[in-house]
Amino acid sequence: MDDSVGRRARHRLGFYGVIWALLCTFFVVFGAYSAWDSYHRLPQRYARLRTRGVRATANLVKCAPGIGGGRGVGCRVSLRFAGNVRTWNYPEDAHQFDGLSAGAPIPVLVDPSDPTTVYTARDVERRTNAGASSPLLWFGVVLVGIGLAGFAWLLRFAAALT
Repeated sequence: MDDSVGRRARHRLGFYGVIWALLCTFFVVFGAYSAWDSYHRLPQRYARLRTRGVRATANLVKCAPGIGGGRGVGCRVSLRFAGNVRTWNYPEDAHQFDGLSAGAPIPVLVDPSDPTTVYTARDVERRTNAGASSPLLWFGVVLVGIGLAGFAWLLRFAAALT
């Protein structure tokens, strides 16, 4: 009877250890992606749009809490380009749409080689969320740090158990 209680406790600790490791892995991976996206991908996209982007006019569909999956305000934008209509949740600075009503025109730049790459002219000019000074980059770095600290704590805890 005593052995089964110990076995259940070890299984429970193992289960919690796996959950903790998965949580730490999520922080490291998501943080690394956020930092990489801000430092590498977005600056490249903005540079490509500055040199080869085609000016177009998108329209604001609506801004509301919860659009884009977050708890803050997000915005949906619609664009007719090259005979296609595309509507999506705009991923960057939603505050640039403050005061605009549904249907308001928004100047955008479209990558002609990849029409799904569309950013507002304002974001391209200001390099929103891009580069070494971006809050998104530092958010990612903090998440990686939290994940690594969690792994270190888990290893110390596991070493203390043995």
